Amino acid sequence: MRRTAFLVVVFSLSAPALVMGQQAEIAIISDLAIDGYGNLIPNPVIRVRAGEIVSIESSTRRPSGVRVIDLTGYTVLPGLIDGHVHITANFDPDASRSKVALYGARNAASILLSGFTSARSLGDPDFAAVDLRDAIEEGLVPGPRLAVSSEWLDDNILAGAQGDRVAAGEEPAGERAIRTWVRGKVSSGVDWIKVLATRSSRAGGTPVYSQEQLNWLVDEARRWDRPVSAHAHTAEGVRRSILAGARTIEHGALMDDAVIDLMVEHGTYYTPNLYLGEYYVDHAEQMGYSGAALQFTIDFLPPRTEVFFKAVQRGVRIVYSTDANRGWLWDGTTAMEFLRRNVAGQSAKDAILSATTRAAEALYMPDRGNLEAGMLADIIAVEGNPLEDIRALMRVVFVMKGGEVHKAPAGITQEGISDE
Repeated sequence: MRRTAFLVVVFSLSAPALVMGQQAEIAIISDLAIDGYGNLIPNPVIRVRAGEIVSIESSTRRPSGVRVIDLTGYTVLPGLIDGHVHITANFDPDASRSKVALYGARNAASILLSGFTSARSLGDPDFAAVDLRDAIEEGLVPGPRLAVSSEWLDDNILAGAQGDRVAAGEEPAGERAIRTWVRGKVSSGVDWIKVLATRSSRAGGTPVYSQEQLNWLVDEARRWDRPVSAHAHTAEGVRRSILAGARTIEHGALMDDAVIDLMVEHGTYYTPNLYLGEYYVDHAEQMGYSGAALQFTIDFLPPRTEVFFKAVQRGVRIVYSTDANRGWLWDGTTAMEFLRRNVAGQSAKDAILSATTRAAEALYMPDRGNLEAGMLADIIAVEGNPLEDIRALMRVVFVMKGGEVHKAPAGITQEGISDE
């Protein structure tokens, strides 16, 4: 494989160096590609036109009659998908709505340049993520294609049957209140509905909403064609969420064997995160966590890994997800999660699949996640072969989204693209 320094050239959507007409066909060549199922494609020739892949084949012949992006020496893959981020997260508690949006734009650019051409943002204040999603789609700012939930449902908004407000003497939220809340989110333009079915890991992760309350929420979301993401840690919280019909379970750090089996039975997607707890521990002072909250986070680290290993062994449909927020979100290292999962027992092939075809399936993104004709031209290249060393996914040198290049190795300039 080619060995180069990590010097890259970053292009805006209108930069002249690598902008091609939307109808002009270009070809990306390399000596190796890995598709969204983890299969090797030697000597790939990927033809792109109008933002889509029009063909892919293995050939040692250099394409003629088209502009060529030569990535020989690098491994080409579909653009990656992160199933759980917080796109506008920042360390400024007093940020205005407009400043939150600017933080989000900064974060979105960082995620894109690290190889994630799509992401799902599960929790952002004031619907700023909805605006950011639309701004990215309109080409106002660079970033991944976003699916967003914006504000989630928790005990602070509507009282859960086992939440702190009921414990203090309030009545739990009824069916009408829950269904009205869901409709309000739908009218605000969200793609997903998110509920904190349990407390956070920093509060023990115990159940908050009853089975009946979760049933109402998922049923109303389905009426409006919105899938549900359930934050849940304890086995009982996960069990209720699965039975209610949640599409994805976030975290699940305290699941037991029976609930893992139930997840397999129902085909529920699992979106865990292994590295974020370490990040919290390492940045506890900056995060502002109390000693008790930090201890809960530390205590959750071993079971998170143990549960993840069991889920891998039992064939749970695991989706790549980081829960990246605040500092980790914008430092360009969210692919660290791949390494933690690989060490915890997930094969490199399945890790790649979890961030491509399986993520696309779980998040209702049928037009991406693979290298095949008809898919969006979301294509990346890395230094090294991630099937041999998963850390290669942390060495992204080329990013194309919708046929437009946002990042490329030094040397891939106007002169580095040939017309033959």
